[in-house]
Amino acid sequence: MKVEIEESKLQTAYANACDGVKDFMESLFGKKVFEAAKPTLDDYKTIRTYEDACKALGEPIFEDPNNLPNHIIALMKLETISRALWGRNFQPKPDGEGSKVYWYPWFALWTKKEVEDMNPEQRGALLSAHADYGADAGFGSLFAAYRSSAASATVGFRLCQETEEKAKYFGQQFIELWAEYLKFNFTVGNRLK
Repeated sequence: MKVEIEESKLQTAYANACDGVKDFMESLFGKKVFEAAKPTLDDYKTIRTYEDACKALGEPIFEDPNNLPNHIIALMKLETISRALWGRNFQPKPDGEGSKVYWYPWFALWTKKEVEDMNPEQRGALLSAHADYGADAGFGSLFAAYRSSAASATVGFRLCQETEEKAKYFGQQFIELWAEYLKFNFTVGNRLK
């Protein structure tokens, strides 16, 4: 019997394993396989958890002595992760002339059923940009100018990335933290008719 494992999945399992399991995996597959799995500021894809970001930046893991609200803790963790994803040499700076583009993960809430019931044009609209304003997307609506998920350089700048690819990774890889951050005073339940 032959079992094949994708290297990226093996590295993710290794990154999330406890020390004893890591030792076992190293003896089974060799240490070299897991060298790329160590968090580093040179490859943003090695930052898979908040703890990885802290390790790559050489910072301690945040301990909350003041019992802060969960959305504030999530924001603090996202800011740390964002700095790690920027890498060793990138320092974002606001650009008053507007010549530099930064990317921010965007989120919209749609149920699986709602997306399945959309025609192709409606689905395409979820991914397209409005001609006059850019791609307006907010938390739970297609436009939310005064929420933390507004697509604007004036909001969430510390959570921006220098490439669209990194912003997408940031949103997808850390979706649970984003949800915790964005759901402030938001509850899941039946919608009004």
